[in-house]
Amino acid sequence: MSVFSWFFSIGQSKLGYLSLDVLVSESLSLPSKVTMYPVEDGNEDITDHITAGNEELTIVGSIASGSAFGMEFGSRCYSKMIDAIDQLRKMHKERKMVTVVTGLGKYEDMAFTNLSIDRNNSPNAGGQWLSINASLRKIRKVSLKEADLPPDKAETGASGKGAAGRTGATAKPAGKSGTSGDGVPGSLGWTQAPGARGPEVDIVKH
Repeated sequence: MSVFSWFFSIGQSKLGYLSLDVLVSESLSLPSKVTMYPVEDGNEDITDHITAGNEELTIVGSIASGSAFGMEFGSRCYSKMIDAIDQLRKMHKERKMVTVVTGLGKYEDMAFTNLSIDRNNSPNAGGQWLSINASLRKIRKVSLKEADLPPDKAETGASGKGAAGRTGATAKPAGKSGTSGDGVPGSLGWTQAPGARGPEVDIVKH
């Protein structure tokens, strides 16, 4: 990359709300899942056998320790890189969709699948550059639609509810169904409420 193109690339690329000083590379993948089973010969419409996957984007960018001209903050000031790491951590923690802007386009509704940050003291970088590698995947959005039920379906639902109510009403109260004809305590199914007097029984001694 020439000095001229590097200068004019500043501020054009954004990873979420983080502005990149340099966009090193971007890679867009458009995956599809194709059926492994035979398809009927002569059928030109095979869209049902191919499923389009979510777009995947890989971004490699850099953040400099100083300003564009390397004079504003000095050669040993790392506050800009520290702020960049904080912003990346915040986006990772929020787990929200982000927008990526590059010179080739705008990618919306993207989510991080991987995010790595690297800094080294190589002769070319000298520890003054922060390298960012981000992998993102596009999130598909769907909207729910409300529809009116056909009259026959609506009637079926209403009748089913009424039938359920009638079925529940046929249950007999506990105590009546099992009470014997004489109502003698101890008979099968006989119940007595607390504090209530039971039927009087004459006891004859022999």
